[in-house]
Amino acid sequence: MSKAVQQVNLSKDQDMGSLSVLHLLVLLLLSQNFSSAPYRHQQFATGDSASIRNICKTTNYNKQCVSSLKSNSSSLTADIRGLAVIMIGIGMSNATRTSTYLSSQMLSNTNDVVMKKVLKECADKYTYANDALQSSLQDLSNMSFDYAFVDVTAAKDYPNSCHNAYRRFPGLAYPPEMARREEYLVQICDIALGMIGKLLD
Repeated sequence: MSKAVQQVNLSKDQDMGSLSVLHLLVLLLLSQNFSSAPYRHQQFATGDSASIRNICKTTNYNKQCVSSLKSNSSSLTADIRGLAVIMIGIGMSNATRTSTYLSSQMLSNTNDVVMKKVLKECADKYTYANDALQSSLQDLSNMSFDYAFVDVTAAKDYPNSCHNAYRRFPGLAYPPEMARREEYLVQICDIALGMIGKLLD
C-alpha cells in the first residue's frame, strides 16, 4: 500500500474517531439493520404498534413507553437496543431542557442567594444526567450493556439529588414544574433500564 493511501486511511480513521456521541445517536436511529451486530439477543419490534406495545408491557411505565416510542418513527424498525437508544435520546432532551430552564430561573432570582445556590446545583445535576445518558449511548454501541445500565441508573438518580437540594432548606418549596420534570426523566430512564435489562438477560 502506498504512503498516500495510508495517509488517506489514517485521515478517515481520525474523522471517524471525532464523531460526537450525538452523531452516534443519529447513526443508530437511522440504522435499518441492528440485527447484523454480533450480540446474543435478537429481539425486535417488527414494524407494527402491537410489537412495541408488547415490549412496553414489560416495563414499569407501559403508557409512557408506548407514547414515547410512537412519537419516533424509527421505533417501528428498531430492535431492543434501538428502542433503548430512542428512550435515552428522549431522556437527554429532557435533561438538557431542564438544565436550561433552571439556568433561566437563576436570572430571575438574582436577589435570593439561597435560591440561586439551589437552582445552580439542580442545573448541574441535570447536566450530569445528560452526560451520563450520553455515556450510555457509547456503551450500547460497544455492546457494553452492563455499563449502559450503570450510566442510565446514574442519570435516573440525579433528579432526586436536585429534589434533595430543596429539602435541605425547609423554607424552599419544591416547584410543581420541577416535580413534573423529575418524574418524567425518572420514568424515561426506568423504561430504558428495562430494555437494557433484557439485553443483559
